[in-house]
Amino acid sequence: MLRRVEEALERIIESGLGRLSGVSVHPLEIARRLQAQMADAKLVSTSAPYVPNRYVARLHDDDLAALGGVVGDIAEQIADHLTEHADEQGWACGGRVTVKIEGGGATKGRIETEHRFDDAAPGARLVVESGEPAGGVFEIGERARIGRDPVYEVVPGDPAVSRDHAVVEWTYAGYVLSDLGSRNGTFVNNSPVTETVLTDGDLIGVGTVLLRLTVNEIEPS
Repeated sequence: MLRRVEEALERIIESGLGRLSGVSVHPLEIARRLQAQMADAKLVSTSAPYVPNRYVARLHDDDLAALGGVVGDIAEQIADHLTEHADEQGWACGGRVTVKIEGGGATKGRIETEHRFDDAAPGARLVVESGEPAGGVFEIGERARIGRDPVYEVVPGDPAVSRDHAVVEWTYAGYVLSDLGSRNGTFVNNSPVTETVLTDGDLIGVGTVLLRLTVNEIEPS
């Protein structure tokens, strides 16, 4: 796993990480530290272990300057690595991990780290891929009900959709879709479901309507 992130980091920096001038903190060491911190901070729950999804690596200003203009790309690659690592371990990480690398550290050559849990919904959209309303877009936040009731957040224009058809709710594991005992069932990527965790790009079928989930990008905070 760390070898994959090392290769990704090497591709970012011309001539390889080992040839960066004046670097006393190797970017791979930041990845190692944050991966260890993720494991140490894991919380066990009845559904799945939760791990922090917001990380800060604070370096001495000279060490930060030595990374030059690629520090943002390095942080993004480490965030991708931690997200993949959590997924492989079966840990919930609030949708996606973010990493910030910043200055202000007290000691040259040292890495100061912080982490926190952030379970706020990133926000998403359900876009009508086929059916009515053609081209429709439904914004969802913490919770969105799907059905023919006009007060619901997602109201497809199809009589085959039940009045109370399904609901999408944000959890720390991601957006969860639950069927509400609908007459014709709820489908994800053509497979019938009663409850499932959704991923970005999934196709949700209700009646003859197909809705594609698009999760908003999470900005580092």
